[in-house]
Amino acid sequence: MAPQTMDSTAVLDLLVAAEPPVKKDEKGHRMSGSQRRIQQLTATLNKMETTTKESFRYCDQLAKRARHLDSLTSPASDASAMLSVAAGNLTSTLTLMKDAREKFDTVGDCEPAIERLLKGVQDMEEKRKGTAKQNSQYRSRGGSNPFDLDDDRFSQTLSEQDVYAAADNMEILKDAFDYFLEHKHWRSSSSTLANLERVHKMGVSAMCLLLTHHLMSAGQAIRVKRVVKKEGGPAVPSKNETADETRTRLTVALQNRDLMKSIGEYEEYQPIEPRPVREMRAVLECLGNDGYHLGPPRKREPSALVAAFGVPANKVIRTEKVGSGGYSNLVKRQLRTGFPQLDAYGEARKEVAWKAIEGFYRRQKAERKKLGDIGDAPADCAARDAVRCLEHAMVIVAGEKTVFKAILAPSTANCEDEDAPFVAPFYQKGCVTAFSHVAAGVVDRTMDIIETVFLKEGCIGQSSKEATFLSINDAAAGAAAGLRMLDGIRILGPSLAKLCDIPVIEKATVNVKPGTMPIASTLCIAIHRTTVKNTARTLENLAKAIQEDPLDGEAHRPADAGVCSACFDIVKAIRLISPFLNAYKSVTKRRALPWDPNIGDEAGEMDSFVKYLIMRLRNSLVEKAGHYALEPGPLPEAKSHMFMINNTYYLLRHLRPKSSKNQEAVKDESEHYRIEGSWFENDVKKVFDAERLKYLALWEPLNNHTIMLDEKGNNISNEGSRLLKTRFTAFNEDFERIHALHMELSVVDTSLRKNMQNEVKGAFFPNYQKFYEKYSAVRFSKKKQEEYLKFPPTRVEEMIGMLFEVSDKNKAARSKSIEV
Repeated sequence: MAPQTMDSTAVLDLLVAAEPPVKKDEKGHRMSGSQRRIQQLTATLNKMETTTKESFRYCDQLAKRARHLDSLTSPASDASAMLSVAAGNLTSTLTLMKDAREKFDTVGDCEPAIERLLKGVQDMEEKRKGTAKQNSQYRSRGGSNPFDLDDDRFSQTLSEQDVYAAADNMEILKDAFDYFLEHKHWRSSSSTLANLERVHKMGVSAMCLLLTHHLMSAGQAIRVKRVVKKEGGPAVPSKNETADETRTRLTVALQNRDLMKSIGEYEEYQPIEPRPVREMRAVLECLGNDGYHLGPPRKREPSALVAAFGVPANKVIRTEKVGSGGYSNLVKRQLRTGFPQLDAYGEARKEVAWKAIEGFYRRQKAERKKLGDIGDAPADCAARDAVRCLEHAMVIVAGEKTVFKAILAPSTANCEDEDAPFVAPFYQKGCVTAFSHVAAGVVDRTMDIIETVFLKEGCIGQSSKEATFLSINDAAAGAAAGLRMLDGIRILGPSLAKLCDIPVIEKATVNVKPGTMPIASTLCIAIHRTTVKNTARTLENLAKAIQEDPLDGEAHRPADAGVCSACFDIVKAIRLISPFLNAYKSVTKRRALPWDPNIGDEAGEMDSFVKYLIMRLRNSLVEKAGHYALEPGPLPEAKSHMFMINNTYYLLRHLRPKSSKNQEAVKDESEHYRIEGSWFENDVKKVFDAERLKYLALWEPLNNHTIMLDEKGNNISNEGSRLLKTRFTAFNEDFERIHALHMELSVVDTSLRKNMQNEVKGAFFPNYQKFYEKYSAVRFSKKKQEEYLKFPPTRVEEMIGMLFEVSDKNKAARSKSIEV
């Protein structure tokens, strides 16, 4: 930059102001002040010019040197920046290499802990299976209690820390897998991902096997009740209680909301020890929603879960052979929820629960067989055992629910804690499906037990083409057994369905179709549906058995015209089924029957069925009475009438309401059903009165021989004597013949027998007594007077009193049938 120059005027002023004393020039001449100032100014200007030029020259040099320095420092700055970037990249590369090395070492670090878990669980499982096999062989020889604890199951080779270590390593494997998914472009990532997946699958298998081992080793979730006996009653319900006692016990328990305390001989409890519980919870927490697989979380529900909720109750049919231990193949399918840990839980506990109900059923059968309590009522005993199995099934399901709550329930609920993992809705649905699989095994076996009773003791499995017919007694026992089982299902079914339900599903976010439910809940509906259907068949069989009752045979059409077995059996049948009014109503509400086509609230009561049975029986009796006419001899007509009299009176006596004076007796006989409808009195009593009059008409011809003579006084003409001889002879012959024939008839009921004897006596005896008393005093025969008068009124009375007696042979034949 050029230096600044001063104005000349200003310089002169400065010089004047500072003018020194007078001086002389070089020649000695005195100079004026102006000359001196001019001289000084000129010198100063010259010096300034010289300085300015020098300054310009230095400035140019400085600029050149600055440009040179700038050209030297710019590359160094760029190099410094590049070095800084390189240092940062190197640091990142070293960190990445360190992380990658740790991830690459994951397989080698985690595999030993997981292998240790797998080997330990395999050893424990082999020991358990060996012990179970020994116990099975011992039980086959008649020993061992299935509820005894096996001490060998506690001698585990694994420590609790081994399980926790394996769970931690599973988390590390999952993190490593996610890491290498982000670096798939690395050359070694593919092989590392394969190794991680292999070790992870081995860990999942080991953990599922550990779950299976603990759940199988825990045993049944039931135990014998530990109760204190109440005063005046047993602590455990009697094994031989009547249907009314069972109904009362269950109804009272429902009202008091303590059903589980009042059913069965066992109670539920949690059988798993604390340590296995902790280990299984650690496993389930590790596998969790997505811990069972590697990679990103699944966003779609497994297809197996959708199928598990898609079985309607009306599609449940028997697919398994009777006695095979199952009803439907729905339960025999392998559990596939999409979560292997849930599959392991479901399959393990299903086997334990199924063995619990199967063992109870077999012990019942063996106990009945050993004690011989079946007697003459195998169907009733089988039905009672089936209801006991239903009660036991409820206890088993309740016990399995306690196991579910201890093991799986903690992993199904979403916590309010922000750090807690979110539980996917379809994982909750998988838990419900797994528990339903366990409960379904119990319900399915119970269905098989109940339907087996229907098919065998209930006789619904008997083909109509078989040579042997279904007796009324067997059909009635089957109907009563069916109603008894339906009565138990009607009372216990809703509670069983509630036990099978696990309400943890958030339905708004889960693919659950309306009206669908898990398989166990479906089976609970199906068990009621099939029992209603089978009970309806037993009722139809009873009506059919009455209609098809054989017309010939001593039991079906007695030779002495007594009460046939059909009458005994129908009264017994009505008394057997009459206590189950509510169970019968459950049938008619849901199924149209031949005698009651209405369903729902318009369905009829038990009276409509009883009327149908009585009408069928009446038609059968009329047909049997008509078959007496096919017999040779003069007695068929009398047999026909007496047969109808005996049977209709038996029905009236045992089924119509008692008179008001016997109300106390009616109360004492509460289990004896009485027909209150007027139709019974009008129909059956009408038949009884008509047949009675027809029978008495057979004795009235004797009155033709007791007509008085027109002659008056004791003087009888020869014609009068001849007429008396003829009439006495005819009466004696006809009375002796009729009496001898009717002595073959019998009346079982003593009061009816007395009444019939009196009515037979009233049909002719008054006229004969008058006739005999009047003409026995007249000597109308000189030689054979005593022969004509061989039947005095006293003897006639004695002979009438001998009518309708039941012979010892017929008593022995009927003794078993008469007991009602």
